[in-house]
This record gives sequence, C-alpha cells and structure tokens, in this order.
Amino acid sequence: MAVAVDFRKFHPADSREDLISRVQQAPVEHAEAVLAAYDVLQKLHDKDILKLLKGLLFASDTVINHVIGLISSPEAITGIRTLLILGNLLKGIDADKLHAALYYPEKKEPSLLSLGKQARSKEVRRAMATAVALLNIMGESLEKQRPDSNE
Repeated sequence: MAVAVDFRKFHPADSREDLISRVQQAPVEHAEAVLAAYDVLQKLHDKDILKLLKGLLFASDTVINHVIGLISSPEAITGIRTLLILGNLLKGIDADKLHAALYYPEKKEPSLLSLGKQARSKEVRRAMATAVALLNIMGESLEKQRPDSNE
C-alpha cells in the first residue's frame, strides 16, 4: 500500500531567510575566524593600509595609466631587456666551475705564465672581447650623460 508523503514547502537554496539564518549563525560557528579577521582588519587600519587601498580603488584609472607610463618608458624597457639577457647568461654558467674559480683550491697564486696560457683559449678571448665591448657601450653611455662643457 502507498505511504503518504509529508507536504514540504520548497525553499530555494539561497532564499532570503536561509541567508539571514546563515549570517546569524556565522559568528557562532566561525568565532575564531571572525575574530582573526577583525584583528587583521584592525592592523590594516592602524597602518593606514586601508586608506591606501581605498585611494587606489578610487584612483584606479590614474594609477594604472601612471604604471603603464612607467613600464613603457625607454629606461624600463632597456632595464627589462638587460635583465632578461643577464638571466639567460647566468642560466648557462656552470655553478661548480664558478665555485672552483672563486675559491681557488691551490694555496699559492697562479704565475703570469699560467695566466697567459689560460688567456690563449678561445673561451677567455671571447669573454675578454665581450668585456671590452661592454666597456665600450658603458663608455658611450657615460659620454652621452656628460654635461656639455660649453653650457
């Protein structure tokens, strides 16, 4: 025989009454988390970080335009490109060889003859040529920044 089903009133999952009851129960269920959030909020207020964030939100377009202007400046682009180039260069350096070169295992200094023999290798010549080219580039940059003596 069939059993009668109790009539239930349907409440959507996010009905207003459900939300109100959940909000009323939240401080009880999550008391520690609410207190920790209040502590963080108070610290942010004490350090005026909330004022800063509020100002950033109200001036978001101005701030974004200023940051974009800074990032797209020729100096920033050159700096980023230089960092990327140096990052790629550092990626190719063998850390063990660098460590051995910096902390030379021998007690006495290498002789000028042994240094001359090392300088004959193509790797050292390439590094010296690169160093001279970098010095040339730095010198050109310094020359451009020099105040004109006629003024």
